[in-house]
Amino acid sequence: MNPIVSIENISKKFDKNYVLNGVTINIPKGSICGLVGPNGAGKTTLLRIITSLQNADSGQVNVNANVFSGLIEEPALFYELNASQNITQQLILYGLEDEFNPNEFLGYVGLEDTQNKKVKHFSLGMKQKLAIAMMLVGNPELIILDEPMNGLDPQGIISLRNLILKLNKDGVTFLISSHLLYELEKIATDFIFINHGEIISEMTSEEFSNANKGYVQLEVNDTDSFKRAMEDLKIPYEEVDNFKMNVFSNDTITDLIIRLNSYGCIVTKCFNVETGLEEFFIRLMDEDDK
Repeated sequence: MNPIVSIENISKKFDKNYVLNGVTINIPKGSICGLVGPNGAGKTTLLRIITSLQNADSGQVNVNANVFSGLIEEPALFYELNASQNITQQLILYGLEDEFNPNEFLGYVGLEDTQNKKVKHFSLGMKQKLAIAMMLVGNPELIILDEPMNGLDPQGIISLRNLILKLNKDGVTFLISSHLLYELEKIATDFIFINHGEIISEMTSEEFSNANKGYVQLEVNDTDSFKRAMEDLKIPYEEVDNFKMNVFSNDTITDLIIRLNSYGCIVTKCFNVETGLEEFFIRLMDEDDK
């Protein structure tokens, strides 16, 4: 299947500093693609280039969608109007005011009961929903969102999450940048990791699950014999404190204990630790910064 967004060797400088440096990615059609990176990594600049809000210095962007929409900064809403009137303005913009009832779009995002309430009195979550409803007027194949869950309360986050999943089920592709990695992990089908303006990893959610099986935390009686065993067996680990170690191995705990015993290292405590996108992201960034 052809990607809905194809980016080849995009670079962007501000002054003499590269914000993006040779970025090449493909966004699969029908996916919910999470763009993950620390502050200053180049995420928003990349989204602005994809949505033509900013030009790249070099490289090529191809968006294979007849209509796509993006919410990169504050929603562009008419705050003195109600939700229905906002949708009407969008319908007029597309020349569709005689073909659709605004309530069709409001009903899809759960705002059909807002009636005459002005948008300036909406919660942040309601504003985000209204902005997405306005995007739907053009029947987009692709929606791009930059930090859409920032500032939302738990109910607002759940509501927006369910809306994204609903739209994706109906065929809309999403590219989402978010620092709320525990939320992104719940919905994303694909991940792109960016750091210092460069792509450091791309994977599907299935590949992420296979690569992120957690680790075993051990307490041992002797760190010297433990370290000698890890070096000989080529098993990566990190030292938590003098006798506590995190071990990243495909071995079962039983096999790991037996192998350590053969080096004279006794395990006094052990348990499996499940990790999520946040822990994986931190490890990935640490490795890239070394």
